[in-house]
Order: sequence, then C-alpha cells, then structure tokens
Amino acid sequence: MRRLLSGLTVLAAATCLAGTPVAYRLDSPAPAAHLLRVRVTVPAEYGCPCLAMAIWTPGGYAVSDHAAKVVSARFTSPAGNELPFSKPGLDRWRPVCGGAGYTAELTLWVRTPRTPYSADVEADLLFANLVTVLPYLPEHQDAPATLRIVPPAEWPVACSLPPGDSPGTYTAADWDALADGFVAAAPGLVSRKLAVERTAMTVAFTRTPAEVLDLSTVVTVHADLLRAAGKTFGSLPFSRYLFLYKVGPEGSHGGLEHADGTAMGIPSPLIEDTDRFLKGMGLAAHELVHAWNVKRARPRELCPYDYAHVQRTPSLWVAEGWTSYYGPLLLVRAGLRTPAQFYRTLTRRLRYHRQNPTNRFFSLETISLDSWLDWTAPYLTYRTYYVKGSLAGLDLDLRIRNGSGGRHSLDDLVRVLLDDPELARSGYTEADLRFHAARLAGTPLDAWFEETVHRPGYLCLAPRLASVGLRVEPDPDRAGAGWTGLALEDPPDGSTGASVRWAEPDSPAAAAGLGAGDILLAVDGRTGGRKALEERLRRARTGQPVTLTVLRDGRVLEFDLTPAAFEPLREPVRVVEDPDASPEAVEARKAWLWLEERR
Repeated sequence: MRRLLSGLTVLAAATCLAGTPVAYRLDSPAPAAHLLRVRVTVPAEYGCPCLAMAIWTPGGYAVSDHAAKVVSARFTSPAGNELPFSKPGLDRWRPVCGGAGYTAELTLWVRTPRTPYSADVEADLLFANLVTVLPYLPEHQDAPATLRIVPPAEWPVACSLPPGDSPGTYTAADWDALADGFVAAAPGLVSRKLAVERTAMTVAFTRTPAEVLDLSTVVTVHADLLRAAGKTFGSLPFSRYLFLYKVGPEGSHGGLEHADGTAMGIPSPLIEDTDRFLKGMGLAAHELVHAWNVKRARPRELCPYDYAHVQRTPSLWVAEGWTSYYGPLLLVRAGLRTPAQFYRTLTRRLRYHRQNPTNRFFSLETISLDSWLDWTAPYLTYRTYYVKGSLAGLDLDLRIRNGSGGRHSLDDLVRVLLDDPELARSGYTEADLRFHAARLAGTPLDAWFEETVHRPGYLCLAPRLASVGLRVEPDPDRAGAGWTGLALEDPPDGSTGASVRWAEPDSPAAAAGLGAGDILLAVDGRTGGRKALEERLRRARTGQPVTLTVLRDGRVLEFDLTPAAFEPLREPVRVVEDPDASPEAVEARKAWLWLEERR
C-alpha cells in the first residue's frame, strides 16, 4: 500500500489503538418500522462521555441534521440503571455521571430517511452509511471502535470496515475510520469476490439479481475499472474495496464515496439485464475515483473532517469536478466504453454547461464555497461544480499534455497531491494546484485559473480539444434555432402541457413576461406534453416570434416570445473526431484515451 499516513497520523493511530475500543452495536428488531437501534458502550477511561451526531456527511457538503432522525435516547449504567442526561446541544447528549468515569451505554432509536446517501431500514433491508446513524465522542475522536452488526433473521452482511475477531464484528482505528464505513444486510444480499492485484474486491447487491444477469461479467468489468484507476493514479491504495449496490425502485440513483468502497443506489431493472447494467457503470466509475480524489487527496479546508461544523472550501470543482471528468475517461481506458461514447458524454456535458444559467452569475470558486446553501432560485444549481468542474479538469489536462509535449498530464498532478507528504497530510490549496500544474505544463497557468476558476462564464474548449484531434462544431439538429431562456418540467399534477421551471433573467422568456409556475399549454397553437413543447421551442428560429399559450392563476394568457441569437459560448454544439486532424493530434488522442494500449 502506497502513501499516505504521515508520521503524526501513524502516531495517532498507534495511540488510539492502545485504548479500550468504544463498542457499537447495530440492529433493527422491527425493520418494517424503518427504525435502527444503535447501542454505544463507552469505557470508563473516557470519563463521563458526551456523544454527538454529525451535522453533515463527508461527500455531501450540505447540513443534514442527522440528530433530527433520533426518536429516542436512553443512557444506562453498567448495572442497567437508567441515567439522567442533558442535551448541551441540538446534536449531542451527556449522561449525569456524578463526576466519576464509568462504563455507560447509550441506546438510540434512529428513523432512517431511506436514501443511498444516509440509511434505509425496510422489512427486507438494513443499510447505513455509518456517519449518518452513529454518535461519536467529540472529546475522544481518536478512540478505537468495534462495530457489531446483528441483522434480522441472520441476513447476509456486507461491510466496508475490516472484520474483527468474531463473526459480525468489525473494527475501526478511530472515529474517522468508523464514520467512513457503511454496511448492508438483506435476506437476498448477493456478493462476489475477486483479487485484483493486492486488493480484495467485492461486488455486492442488496437484492438477488435476475438469473440472466451475468455476474461473472459484472465482476470482471469492476476489476477492469479498478486496474485502470490504479494505473491512472499510480496504485491501488487499499487492501480491500467494496462496490455495494443498494437496489431500489425505478428512479433510485446516487452514491456516496468511501475510502475503501462505495455505497450506490440503483433501480431494480439494472440487475435484470447485463447490457443495461453495464451501461450504468458511470456511477461506479465516479465513486471509485473518489477513493483517490477527496478521500485521500483532499482540499486543505477538509483536513481533518469537522463533523460539528460546516467546512467551506473553494475547491469542490476539483474534488467533485475532476472526479466527474475521470469517471467516463476511466471507462474508456478500461475498455468499457468506445471513444465515440466518450465524445457523446462530452457533448452532453457541454450542452448542460451552456444551458446552465448559474455560470452567468457565479464562478467555480463561489459555487464551491456556497454549495452548503439551499438556493431557492431554480436556475441556480450546485451541480455546476460537477459539470463545469469536469470540463475545467479536461481543459487543464489537455493544457498540461500539450504544454509538456505529452510527457505529463492531470494524472501526474493528482499523483503529486497523493504522494507529496505535506499535501497528503494537510491537504492542498489552489496555490499548490497552480504551482504543480504550471511545473508539469512547462508554462504559467495563472491566467487560466483566474479566467476559469475565479470568474463567471462559459468555457471555450475548442482549442484544447483540437490538440487531440477533436472538433467542437454546431449541432446540426439546432441549426438556426434561437435562445429562449425558458426551462420546462412536467406539471405537478401530471396533466398535459408543461410547467415553467424558470425564465432565465435577461432572457427572451423573461422579457416576454413568463415566470416560474406558469403552465405552458401550446406553442403557436400546437399543444402537447413537455417533450413535444420543448422540441418546438428548441426549433424556434432566431428573430422569429412564437406565440405561447399559458395558464396562470386559472386564466389562459398568450405571450409573444422572440428567440435571440445564442452567445458564442452558449451555442448548441457537439464533439466529434476531426477527419482533418494532424497525425500529432491523433497520436495525442490515442495517448490520452489509452487507445494503443487497449489493442
């Protein structure tokens, strides 16, 4: 295992392992009630303990109020007597111990919100990202811990933590390690294991997949993905890795990264068809990259994690954006996607980027810092640091490759963040990114950081993509179409027409008088559902008015909207291979996507 523990971290780990572990126990006597029972036994050496719930989930960057899910709390003494306790804060509990330290047990009943980002207890499932359901000792976060999982009816268990000495028991060196863990148990849980280099890889599903799902192929492609990631970033920095799929109803989708695995929510149809499952591998690729980018290479503001306070950082465009860049790239490098599929992914991201009004108003730095805010304006979205951040990562990667004559890349910059002892211990700053990016590229990049990270606006990727033989060209399906600034969604009551999600400020739609909540019934007298109305608006010509029939507050109104010309960097485009690319550009593309190595 490479890296990553500094001398101070090793010393802290050794110190905490010398202490008596805090003992946690998870079970759910009545899982259909969606309740999880958490028992915490705190040894006497930790005094009269204060226990607290985290206010956020690392990787979530939003205040989560996990303590609000606690429906019951009870302290008992070693003799089983109930202890009075106080609540010194909304998220913490402290027993009245009379000043003496002795073993105390806290029992919490936690109602689970049933998401892949937190926890979910059902009649046939026990699932938890542990930071969302376990209390910790704020005054003793270096204390080691054990976790015992007692699932209903002896369901099979999958857990990302190292196993302990007895079945169903797991260990953690300290609270950080315990908080990073996740667990699932279910009567139909299925898991498959495979050694990938020195890593014990497990792929697990909380429901038994259909017989037609080729589990051998599924495991193989996960192994291929692991190898591609390890080669990209230098090594596999974990001795085990768990891909856990929490299978739910249609629409279930999302994941949370961990140092030694990922817990992902997927809809049940994905485990009923091998081809469909493989098409959904983008989620696994994204979360896997996080094992290097943010779980190990981390912005300085997140070192260490502070579970009691908001931790703002200007670098989520790196932590999430670069991860979003590398996910699809690893699928190509692993041979799981074709270059053409990768170009279509770039096209979709460019379209989303250019359609997103947030980029007009906020920089990547501001979006990163303010991701904790619950913005109410529908045209502003935190996901800007995912998509624009991924395109910024692409831009920087190709600049480094071009500037260094192909000798260096963004892969090398990530390796620096992982391997430099000081950066691995204390986290990186933008100054570190600027210095090492310029060093690798062989040219100053301060102007790029100022323009791309610190100023609002849209990215121009055409010159960089040209350096690898790709062309950004106008979308032929949108030739002559104009910009309206109108975004639609399905009506809340499921009726015909479309609900106006937003009219972008200073847009033709806003100038026409349209606003969020209006119900669009027809375009030039032609009715239809959301998709049909969106298509008619997409084909509206620049400078040619269209009449929109709108329902507002029970009245039917008509508005004349005249589409405007797109700003150059907001014009609909697509990414394609350039047939006239130079041999040097084609070779650069092959090196970037590892096309020669895949033959």
